Amino acid sequence: MPVYLISKLADPLFALSIGTSAALLRIQRDQREKVPDRAKEVTIGSVVSLGASRVRRWWAGDFEGL
Repeated sequence: MPVYLISKLADPLFALSIGTSAALLRIQRDQREKVPDRAKEVTIGSVVSLGASRVRRWWAGDFEGL
């Protein structure tokens, strides 16, 4: 595979991974600041699971009419 094709594929994947990790870390930091007494419970896994549950609820139509 030519180098330019690898670069065309790798650059967007790299940008997506950097953006996703930055968003997850920012959400985690914000949640830790919001609830300092439970800061140790706020992990990347808990942020991802909360986001996944909200997407499932949105997909099911739970947020219609808000």
